[in-house]
Parts: sequence; C-alpha cells; structure tokens
Amino acid sequence: MSKEQVIKVMDQHAGMVKGKIGLGYKNFKTGDEYYINGDEPFPAASTFKVPVLIELFRQAKEGKLSITDTYTLKPEDIAPGSGILSFLTPGMSMSLKDHAMLMMIISDNTCTDALVRILGKDNIKAAIESMGLKNTRVDFNCREIIHSFANIPLDLSIDEVNKLFKEEKFEANYALFTDMTLPNDISSPKDMMTMFTMIYNGEVVSPDACRQMMDIMEKCQTNTRIPALLPMTGPKAVRAIHKTGTLQFVTNDCGIVITPQHTYGLMMYYNSFTGDKGDKTFVKNDAILAEISRDVYNALHGA
Repeated sequence: MSKEQVIKVMDQHAGMVKGKIGLGYKNFKTGDEYYINGDEPFPAASTFKVPVLIELFRQAKEGKLSITDTYTLKPEDIAPGSGILSFLTPGMSMSLKDHAMLMMIISDNTCTDALVRILGKDNIKAAIESMGLKNTRVDFNCREIIHSFANIPLDLSIDEVNKLFKEEKFEANYALFTDMTLPNDISSPKDMMTMFTMIYNGEVVSPDACRQMMDIMEKCQTNTRIPALLPMTGPKAVRAIHKTGTLQFVTNDCGIVITPQHTYGLMMYYNSFTGDKGDKTFVKNDAILAEISRDVYNALHGA
C-alpha cells in the first residue's frame, strides 16, 4: 500500500499550492516511481550545483585536475547571495574539494563560481548531455543569474550589488520564473532523479567518486526542507543526502533519504510566482517542502 499512499500524499500537496510544483519519488529498493510535472523545467536555483560537482569529479578522474589542487579566489569569482567567502578577505586559497564542500553544504555562491570558472561551462554542459538529461541547462554561474534576476549590470561591485538588494532598488526579471526557454539554470524532477540515481548506484564517474559526492551532500547544512521534520537521531534516524536551491519565488530540494527500511529519492521544485510583478517579497516555502517530505516518509513507514 505504501506506493499508493505516497501518490495520494503527493497529489494532495500538489493540489494545495499556488504557482507550480514539480515532485519526483523513486524507491530505490522496489523501483516504484511517481512524478508530478516530472518533465517540466523549473528554475534550478542552486540545485544546478549538483552537475557542477559531478563535473569536478569527472575532470579529477580524467587527470585534468586534482581535487587537492588549490585555487586562489579572483575578484570576478565574488558572487552575491548565499555563502560566506564573499565577506572574507580577498585572495583566499583553498583546495578544490574545499570549494566543493562549501558549494554543497552551505551553497556558497563564490565557491561555486570559482569552480564553474575552472571547470568550464561547456564541460558542465557536456556532462549534463552525457547523462541523457533532457531538461537541464547551466547557462549562468551564480553571479550571472543573480544579476540577471535583478536586471543589474555585471560590472557592478559586490558592495554596490548588496546595497541595491538591501534597499530593494532593482527591477526583477520575472521572465526567469515564467519562460524556461530564456538563458537560465533549469532542471526537472525526472532529470534530477536521474542524477541522484546514478550517484547512488555509483554509475557516474566512478563508484568511489559517487561515494565522495554523497558524503559531501550528506553534510548539507540547509536542512529546513527534506530533513526538517524527519527523525534525524535515535533508532529511527534517517540519512539525508541532498541539495537545496532558492530564488525569490523558488524553493527547491532534491536528494536521497535513507531509512532503516527504505531508500528513496525525493525531488521537489516549487515556483510560487503567480504573475504579480509588483511583488518583491522574498518567499521561502520551506515549510511546504518539509511537510511533503514528512508525509512521504510517513506514508512509507505506516505512521
């Protein structure tokens, strides 16, 4: 009965939200799957960092670089938004693995843009194509997507950008939430499920690389969505291997939940934009995704 109960839960939640939601569920032990808007492209926000991580390990396997190589941050790497490196002293050097760790566990945008620069967008695109993904693109690094969203020039300094955001002196590019054919970073529940399935099964790059990627993503500290309402300690403790993504109206979380009884993928993309172009409110729908995650878990575990 658990599959039917999961479907019921997902359908109920999808019917209650405003805007557009995409959901994906896959039980890695039984093979059961269910999707709502599975092939629909959504703004990926920081979930685009998953294929960046895959490409880093691919280039390391091919000997093009080593994850122990150090990289010194350049001024052009500094990106607004999530993370801490944009607030630290310029010129910091860290290993590529440390950049990847910060990119995934606190979604550091500056670390991400450094890695995108090193790896190359064309190579990230090729990695996406090699996995057979149909609805995933990485057109922008973090700085570019934030500047595109706010319709502000790329040559503004980080201090000028932060001031504009603080004072709300920008005109949002709402097309990023409505037209997925425009340059953007996008993905879909099925595409992201494919990536996480390949990582879980050790089918991308190498089994060892997949283990390392899972270890990094299990350290994610933005835990107000998939793991928020799940038992994380005690005899029923679960493991959550996931990556979030957030923009003005976009709240995403994609990952794998491992419980004593089940292992399943849960992909959630939520774009709550309803067409109100006068609304600059930064919307966080963490509670909605946390409740979906909780109810899927309860449906599987008879709670």
